[in-house]
Amino acid sequence: MTYADTLSTVTETLRHAVRASGVTIDCVRGDDPPAPPGGSTYSLEVGTRGSVRWRVGVEREDPLDETEKGLVAGLARLLRAALTAAEDHDTSRRLADLVDATLLELDTMIGATVEERMVKVAREVAEVLDVTGWAVRILVDGEWMLVAHEHRRGFLHDPLTAWGPFDPRSLALEEGSIALGADDDSAVGAALRHCGLGSLVAAAGFDPDAVSWTMCMVGDEVSGDLAPGRTALAALVPAALGFPLPPRSGGLLRSVG
Repeated sequence: MTYADTLSTVTETLRHAVRASGVTIDCVRGDDPPAPPGGSTYSLEVGTRGSVRWRVGVEREDPLDETEKGLVAGLARLLRAALTAAEDHDTSRRLADLVDATLLELDTMIGATVEERMVKVAREVAEVLDVTGWAVRILVDGEWMLVAHEHRRGFLHDPLTAWGPFDPRSLALEEGSIALGADDDSAVGAALRHCGLGSLVAAAGFDPDAVSWTMCMVGDEVSGDLAPGRTALAALVPAALGFPLPPRSGGLLRSVG
């Protein structure tokens, strides 16, 4: 069932089940609070995404009783699940498009440093996933050094300390990729919970000089689950670390006249 189908089903069910004269499902932007329940209107927040909050409102002549409010809440959860599924599908499509485009762009960055290539990947993927922040590290003399980072929401006084719980050694990640949630029974899961974060995605690899690099991204409740980004990082981080190739659009064969 698509989001549109679910929306139609929820609307019709509410009209008949609670004898509603009107049903509205809309979004509220900014910090304005949803209209409070009371009188002939009952309003319930469905979910949030960035600065957008989705809301379902039910109108009828007399107020809803507790049983009817419970029905509205149950249908709101159904709507939230459909909305999340629609967003995840859109995110997966955008990530696939991003991988294709970024691989081509990396091939053209002949004179760029590994750091510049890694930062490009981090910023592109972070934008699609709407992450809270990201960090790129390099292993130098047995110590992981933070070479680039960005906190896209909130403020942390000491980036080095703030990213400490997500040290690559804690992730046991030397090469490849990983995705973890705050519910994971590990030190990293505990660190996510402690920091008020919801999920983490990371990838690691070696550059042509056999130097180890990692890229780590964390997300909050606004970001949602970052797991769909694992495949994108698994493809793009090794490409950012490897030798640049000739532009893929250049072709392999050239006719000779």
